Amino acid sequence: MAFTHSILLLFSVVSLFYLISVTTAQVPPTAASSPTAAPPSENGDDMEEIKDVKNNRDIQELGMFAIDKANLRNSSWWSISFTEVIKAKRSHKTDGFHYLLDINSIKKSKEVKVIGTVFAYVDVDSGERTLKGWFFKAAH
Repeated sequence: MAFTHSILLLFSVVSLFYLISVTTAQVPPTAASSPTAAPPSENGDDMEEIKDVKNNRDIQELGMFAIDKANLRNSSWWSISFTEVIKAKRSHKTDGFHYLLDINSIKKSKEVKVIGTVFAYVDVDSGERTLKGWFFKAAH
């Protein structure tokens, strides 16, 4: 009888460990599991890098949109001029895309011009564009 209890106890412990390992196993996501997933980027942020942005009219227009909206949000003593989008990434969301744009630009006040880059975060949902955030970084 003690032997039977030992076997049952051993079987229960093994079953418990198996159950724990199955329920806590982490399976990395794959592109095959989600047909809309962007391929992972080189830095692991799961954003798709858009190639040849300088010749991509839609991306350049999205950059102009971001600069226009940034100028509407700032104070009246300086403005930013659009030069060109130099880098763009996007990730898929339910109704559209999140875009991260690097935009060559010039920040101007009456006496000063500063060349730099605007980093903009833009959402596009069903054709509607929204500037979610941005900042300007002066070139060195």
